[in-house]
Amino acid sequence: MSSKDRTPYSIFGVTFGAGDFVSLFSLFFDNLSTLLGFAGAINGLAPGNKLAEEILYERIIPAAGLMLFLGNVYYTWQAIRMTKKYNKPYTAQPYGLNTAGGFPFIFGIMYGVFFSTEGQAIEDEGERFELAWRVCVSANFITGLMNIVLGFFGQFMLRYFPLAAMLVPLAGIGFTWLALNQITPNFAIPSIGFIPVFLIFTQYYAMGRIRVGRFYLPEALPIVIFGCAAGWWYGTQGDVVDPVSGGVWAGSAFIDGFQDIGPYMGTVLPFSIAASFTDMMCLVSAQKAGDPYPITETMVSDGIGTLIGSILGCPFGTVVYIGHPVHKRVGAQTGYSVMNGIIYLILCLSGVVPTILSLIPTIAIGPIIFIFGIMICEECTHHIAQRHHAAIFFGLFFGIADYIFTQYAGNPEGNEGTLAMSRGSALSAMIWCTIIVYTIDRRWIRAAVACVVASGFAAIGIIHQAEAIGDDFRAGTGGNISSTSPFEFMMGYLSMAGVCIIYWALQTFFGKKTEPGDEGYEDDLGYLPPIEEAGVDDMFATWWDPVTVGKTSDETGVQEESSEDDLALKEEDLEKKEDLEEGEEITA
Repeated sequence: MSSKDRTPYSIFGVTFGAGDFVSLFSLFFDNLSTLLGFAGAINGLAPGNKLAEEILYERIIPAAGLMLFLGNVYYTWQAIRMTKKYNKPYTAQPYGLNTAGGFPFIFGIMYGVFFSTEGQAIEDEGERFELAWRVCVSANFITGLMNIVLGFFGQFMLRYFPLAAMLVPLAGIGFTWLALNQITPNFAIPSIGFIPVFLIFTQYYAMGRIRVGRFYLPEALPIVIFGCAAGWWYGTQGDVVDPVSGGVWAGSAFIDGFQDIGPYMGTVLPFSIAASFTDMMCLVSAQKAGDPYPITETMVSDGIGTLIGSILGCPFGTVVYIGHPVHKRVGAQTGYSVMNGIIYLILCLSGVVPTILSLIPTIAIGPIIFIFGIMICEECTHHIAQRHHAAIFFGLFFGIADYIFTQYAGNPEGNEGTLAMSRGSALSAMIWCTIIVYTIDRRWIRAAVACVVASGFAAIGIIHQAEAIGDDFRAGTGGNISSTSPFEFMMGYLSMAGVCIIYWALQTFFGKKTEPGDEGYEDDLGYLPPIEEAGVDDMFATWWDPVTVGKTSDETGVQEESSEDDLALKEEDLEKKEDLEEGEEITA
């Protein structure tokens, strides 16, 4: 059998097919890798400090576990509802830790507070850690509130942002944090690290899955088995850490941190906004895979989940995760999500996470996350028009710049431009993709509006800079007053808007008077008209098409166009095709 079961076993709508277990492996290890990265970064502030370890393992991690459980259960229920409503199997939206926002919060806020108080009024390392944690928890609370508010503007964003703007920033995260960042440990130990990376391509691309009897092993399983065995044999793992006390903590830390959060609002606001836009991007990604979900419901639910996490002491949020099309491609439906939530609830509340993290080598879990990052990038090229592919590659630059400065703490001196691209990277990528797509399509007014919006974000420190225009309006990164101040970026975007207006005027008053194919078209030297093509933007107009076109819907009233006999024939043809493919796999 292939991982796409024809009729997966189901209990009250929760499916348990082979595809669910394949996706469970990926989502579980994806979240585990992120949790490992977050825990390592936080623990690096005050290693060995008892108060810091208590906050990390007895407050932050249990809160993350409960958030993962509630979110995964909710989105499983949402997919079951949608499946019943439209009589079509939905794949649940994956739910996980906010990788793109979590690292900037930890490094930008927790690290900033911790080291800014060093040698000052607070001398005790544990107390400085606790202060940094409280401020970051308050920042997470603000993020949840903003997600809820912006959730009510989701339909507006779908009407006026092109498809590339919704998908490319996700590809930037997939290319860096989910792909590149996950396989670098394998290249640090090539004698045992290369095989897990190589197996990714044999399992997922070469159809070289391992068969036991009549069943194929999940693609990820051989990679995990080899990675764990090789890692322990090679000696990559140290002593096994003992479990800690379990349970959930709740307190007023999310309120107490507000009195010290002022200097860090420049970090909070960009990533709060970017988190909301990331939700939109994930929703568009799922819709393009055939599963449209309610927009406001999803964004508000994410915000509520983040609020709950902050009340429980978590300094980073949980969000609808990227990668839905990949989970759908491997045949997952609803079971993988709820199973992931239950597993994390048990692990995080029982206190065994430190033990688990000390048992599993990074070379075993990194490649599994890597493949999902690559597939996310592939989805961009599938859904975005070829003429807009330049926007894909340009948009990736911002994600790469963010990865460099977040992961390796790059020196801003001499690298002011790279640092500026890294700040608010997801939002910057989204805006630039919008500008580029509308420029390629010669829709100059929309491109100009996008430039003006970008200038506003730059002026108040949402993108490129951590602070808004101040008294010294030329002051910028690292004291460089001549190039990278918020004022300079604002003027740069406004000048681009001016150029767009000039092109609009030329197009309007000196445009071509003939159509392609008309006599004299080649001699007509007027400016070309705009390209207006369905699917580039205004995605909300066709949002529910994957589940309503050709079917009866209470919401649309569209009459069913296909008879039951036609549908039965199509289903029979599909089964024959799947059987043929399955036979080819077994023969191979």
